[in-house]
Amino acid sequence: MPEITVNGISYYYELHGKGKPLVFIAGYGANHIAWRYVYPAFIDSYRVLLFDNPGSGRTRDRGETLTTEAMADGSADLIDALELDNPHIIGHSMGGAIAQELAIKYPDKIDHLVIVNSSSRWNGRTLMATQGLIDAIKCGASLDCQLEINMPWLFGDKALADKDRTAALREMILDNPTPPSLKELERQYQALLEFDSSGSLDQIKAPTLVVISDNDILALPAESEELAKKITGAQIARLPGGHVSEYEEPEKLTAAIRQFLK
Repeated sequence: MPEITVNGISYYYELHGKGKPLVFIAGYGANHIAWRYVYPAFIDSYRVLLFDNPGSGRTRDRGETLTTEAMADGSADLIDALELDNPHIIGHSMGGAIAQELAIKYPDKIDHLVIVNSSSRWNGRTLMATQGLIDAIKCGASLDCQLEINMPWLFGDKALADKDRTAALREMILDNPTPPSLKELERQYQALLEFDSSGSLDQIKAPTLVVISDNDILALPAESEELAKKITGAQIARLPGGHVSEYEEPEKLTAAIRQFLK
């Protein structure tokens, strides 16, 4: 089980493949396994880094208040400690927020930037839905019940209408040996509350791809489009489906990223 301690944070990480460094950053409540249907397509050409954010998976930190900026600082420190020179960065949802902070604060440390189903700040409905999940856990909702609450928020209409596919998607998410605790979900929620990159996006200099899912109701397509508009030269890739493209449309997401990185 590979771990490395950087500035008091013990990161769980995995490195796969050889070549140009490529870093995947997971979203709210997720850990490195969120990318399991995406990253294998890249290990033929890239040195892929997967890791657990503070407040998720096997990574252990000091339990301090989390912010996306602090998680970006930690990601930059981890990249340096592993001697990954000028990597491409890919972030989903909250991971996309962390990726934005990385590109704003450390422009010389990264090459290309891919922001998947994210925003420059989280709207009130998305924050209320997240708080609702936290409240349900406090009321004793089981992991299976939590997922039932979340399914309409995570997936698109087409996937939800297909019972077999919905069942398969549920199993994918439930197959997580280290689901987040209530405490860690609350810590990451605070990071979502405070995140706002809208005034700094013009500082992003890396070539950027913004991936937008047409049926996403957590990071609304209009919000992702506005994000792309504020990043000089940003490209847009549109996918079908809902918020978690890495589960619902991994092949299409992989194809969009590979085409951009060419």
